[in-house]
Amino acid sequence: MLKNPDTSLSPQLLEGLKLVSTPTATAHLMGRGFNHTYLIGIPPQALAEGQVMVGRARTLRFLPLREDLVKAQYASVGDRPHRDAIESIAPGEILVIDACGSFEAGVVGDMFTRRVKERGGTGIVIDGSVRDLSTIRSVGLPLFCKGIHGAGINRALMSADYQVPVRLGNTAVLPGDVLLGDQDGVVVIPPSEVEALVTFGIEHEVQERFTRMKLAQGYALEQAYPPDAQLRPEYLKWRQTQPEYQQFPFAFAAP
Repeated sequence: MLKNPDTSLSPQLLEGLKLVSTPTATAHLMGRGFNHTYLIGIPPQALAEGQVMVGRARTLRFLPLREDLVKAQYASVGDRPHRDAIESIAPGEILVIDACGSFEAGVVGDMFTRRVKERGGTGIVIDGSVRDLSTIRSVGLPLFCKGIHGAGINRALMSADYQVPVRLGNTAVLPGDVLLGDQDGVVVIPPSEVEALVTFGIEHEVQERFTRMKLAQGYALEQAYPPDAQLRPEYLKWRQTQPEYQQFPFAFAAP
């Protein structure tokens, strides 16, 4: 089975990733040769203003419902892959669900979402639909999915297995992959790429903040985006005043 190498990531590195936007992450990963990391058509459905989702994937896979198989699966409430996946969530993990892109049933509702949060999960991402969205939004857990349906899983789907490679849109997700989600969507990051992304991304975001300031002051794009030779010394001095510079000095290039 396809799997990630065992890669430990420090809490500081994952905190640093929260400062990188999904557009920046997508562009950086494309420059590194990863062309299918952005989850197409899976927008935020429950995400507070300024909230960012970061965590490692715990995957769950559904199949279209087949009546003879689902009957045996639902004979026991304790032998269902979707419940097993939720009950195995570890702190810092994101429940990543391949629900076949289905709009016919909600695979997660209010109670499942609360349980993920209570176990320390940091988000839920679904190639499919949810139910109880109005209540889910009060839970405070980031949720990304395609749509909403009032019916539950067994209207159209059955859970097959968990902690296996899954497909969300045109993106492969392996257990242990790192996900970054914000108001612009979700990016899937191979663990081996996180450090390079954080190192590049934090300064990129800070530099763009400086560029916005200069554009507002009337500078032309060719002067400010990125800072040209005239503006760069000012930028190098200005960036030292930014909190990210003191918190993540490894992410900033030498003057």
